[in-house]
Amino acid sequence: MSTGAIIMMLIGCVGLWGGCFLSVSIAMKHSKKNNNNA
Repeated sequence: MSTGAIIMMLIGCVGLWGGCFLSVSIAMKHSKKNNNNA
């Protein structure tokens, strides 16, 4: 494999996991806010 393909794969993986982490952290914040309001 060429270095360009490896770099593209790394960027894709980081973006994918970063998006998952962001969505989970946002969901956790919303659940905490709802619990505090209740």
